Amino acid sequence: MILSAPSGAGKTTLCNRLMEKLPDIKFTTSHTTRSPREEEIDGEDYFFVSETEFNKMKERGDFLEWARICDNLYGTAYQSIKNSHAKGQDFILELDVQGAKSLHEIKYPGVFVFILPPSLEELTARLKNRATESEETINRRLETGRKEIKQCLTYDYILTNCDVEETVDNLISIIKAEKCKTARFTPPAKDIQALLNWKEE
Repeated sequence: MILSAPSGAGKTTLCNRLMEKLPDIKFTTSHTTRSPREEEIDGEDYFFVSETEFNKMKERGDFLEWARICDNLYGTAYQSIKNSHAKGQDFILELDVQGAKSLHEIKYPGVFVFILPPSLEELTARLKNRATESEETINRRLETGRKEIKQCLTYDYILTNCDVEETVDNLISIIKAEKCKTARFTPPAKDIQALLNWKEE
């Protein structure tokens, strides 16, 4: 699942709550050049790196996708998803609109979900209430958020995060439904698997 939302829409809170309800789901940890906020932990929330180190990774082709957002670089390293792919695990990529667009362009086989705030007014209030950034940075994030919201129709699903528990339940419903799609479904019974493989042949 590729999950996008404007800054302040509650994406991190939703992912944390989703992980509590679905402990088997994996979340990729992105690299970023921005400074960590007070409560953030390096290696858990993000891998915080210098711009020089980030650019070296980019030149080596280490990133599945990367983007510059509000003067900072963000990227998803192939290594972050390699193990989950190999084990057949479900995992979530938290990506901005630019990152999601780059995956769309390479036809990445994911489920794209956009999280909307209840309103632009509420989005502004949430960013200001965080009290972690300057007025100038908040205004840049709001302007970026408006542009991102305009891209939501390119996603497979759109959810409005008015209530965290309801939104998490809707995310779980999407995951369950997607697992039942023909392209992803695997019958639990070995004999039925064999029968279906025979039919495909």
